Amino acid sequence: FFRVCPVGYTGDELNGCTACGVGSYKDAAGSAACTTCSVGYYSAVGSTALNACIFVTCPLGYTGDQGKGCTACPSGSHKNTTGAAACTSCGVGAISALGSTALIDCICPAGYKGFASGGGDCTACDVGS
Repeated sequence: FFRVCPVGYTGDELNGCTACGVGSYKDAAGSAACTTCSVGYYSAVGSTALNACIFVTCPLGYTGDQGKGCTACPSGSHKNTTGAAACTSCGVGAISALGSTALIDCICPAGYKGFASGGGDCTACDVGS
């Protein structure tokens, strides 16, 4: 017969219980899913509480400091290193997706031209082009 999954484990009657994976935890018994630690925080397999999530470092595309967590680089910037370093701005007028990890992610929006993925600025297209 199926027993309720203990803290640190998730599952159901059909599949049984499995430990929460690295970077997650579960602080209540039952079949609910494990909760993922915040970006930059990791925990051991089978963790049972939020305080098991320990700050390691911010991944590519994120910036932040220990104790404050990591936030994605905003649109118009990128970061190709791990750690707390600031995100690097794309060229003037260039855009990028949230959490971009490389300069090549920087592009000029519609109606603008330039070599944003090479670090250049974007300028408005000529009228009629």
